[in-house]
Amino acid sequence: MPWTILADSVVAILLMATLVYVRQLSIRLETIRAGRAEFEKLVADFTRTTDQASSHLHHFKAVADGSLQDLQARIERAQSLTGEFGKLGDDLKLLTERAEGAADRLDSTVGRARFLAAANASSAAPVQMQTVPLQAAAQSAAARLMAINRAVDEDAERSAASLSALSGLR
Repeated sequence: MPWTILADSVVAILLMATLVYVRQLSIRLETIRAGRAEFEKLVADFTRTTDQASSHLHHFKAVADGSLQDLQARIERAQSLTGEFGKLGDDLKLLTERAEGAADRLDSTVGRARFLAAANASSAAPVQMQTVPLQAAAQSAAARLMAINRAVDEDAERSAASLSALSGLR
């Protein structure tokens, strides 16, 4: 009997140790379950945040594509305006050269008229007859020169307006 009491005592002590161990295990499992709920909440928050980031990324990409297309359209427009300005510059250069030629011809005509007037100063009647056609020619040349100058000024104003429109694109 003493052995049975001793064996029963050992079993009772082992049962007590098992109960203590089971209680500690139960507490740890409850902690893990509480941690699991928090972990599931963190995973749900992470998923929601990832979805929002993906949505924002798609929106950003759409805005970037729209901006790229707008920028390409503006670049093409600027390039076409550059070509037009080159043409306007060539036209302006041509008009300037023509105006300079007309001014040179006018200057030479006026110089010849003055020379003829000075050479024929002794006879008044012939000078008067020659002066009238020369004056008419000089007036005609002056009128043509003024018309050319107006055309050059108008082209310069159009070029300036085009340049200001181009600078407005910036």
